[in-house]
Amino acid sequence: MVQLSIIIPIYNTASSINRCLDSIFNQTTTYLYEVIIVDDGSTDNSIEIIKSRKETNIILYQQKNAGPAVARNKGVELAQGKYCAYLDADDYWKEGFIEETVTFLENHPECIAVSVAQHHITISGSSIVPTCYMQYTEPFVLNDFFTFWAKYMHVCTGSTTIRTEILHKTGGQRTDLRITEDLEFWALISTYGNWGVIPKILFVSNGNEITYQQGWLNKMTIRWNNAPSITEWEKRIILRLPKLTKSYKKARGKISRNLTYCQILSGRLSLSRSEAMKYGHYFNKDYIGILMNIAKYSSFTWNLLTIILKYREYHRK
Repeated sequence: MVQLSIIIPIYNTASSINRCLDSIFNQTTTYLYEVIIVDDGSTDNSIEIIKSRKETNIILYQQKNAGPAVARNKGVELAQGKYCAYLDADDYWKEGFIEETVTFLENHPECIAVSVAQHHITISGSSIVPTCYMQYTEPFVLNDFFTFWAKYMHVCTGSTTIRTEILHKTGGQRTDLRITEDLEFWALISTYGNWGVIPKILFVSNGNEITYQQGWLNKMTIRWNNAPSITEWEKRIILRLPKLTKSYKKARGKISRNLTYCQILSGRLSLSRSEAMKYGHYFNKDYIGILMNIAKYSSFTWNLLTIILKYREYHRK
């Protein structure tokens, strides 16, 4: 029986797909797994590279370009495993990811998902290793997902393993969202049960590499233009919450700060300012969050902030 289905959406990832797959097939594990690769309309030689590999537990599905959420949902549809894990083609796992995440869920039937600590590599090449796990030495179960998530935003694609039955219950990732669809999904999943944490770096995110190669500004412009309001973003989540707790409101505020930023960059000033007025109390206390909360009380200062932020993004080096 297959214990784990690993779902990898790809789109023109020839430069990194072998590194990603090697990080899976080089794992030492007692569990059976399958690798489901969903090609989202690649035009490079990604398919040829995958077909040239010798592993027999790779399932390749090809579709017209429809976005990563559609590809991941198709992967879940094809999955035979008791658990599912997502991994993007430009990211990779460290030794132990499969063994430790599956073992955790086997030993904690009350948990619907578990995530690991991550190492993030930015476009500039700098490294970010979250410090939120430093106080922990052993895996643990979160009593309140939103409290921990609001503080650390500790879940990302590639860092988590989830029970397949839960994925079927959720209906999958929203295909109408082109940005923060992953965050919406983690929040939704958390409403189905407890979430575990393994405080060990077993996942490396180098996701900006492909984004940069494929045209960072063009790709981000599409995402900025499609950033939804919080009301639209949270519509599935609040249906499953009997009440909006303070911890959820804090987490929502962090999401709203990111969406507001995107709305500003796409020129939707009325919407972005309205969102800042509603949710700014819970924005991150970084300098952009602080500036948003200062500028939101006047259309003049909000327009001025817009000019500054647009200049910042369009002149990145």
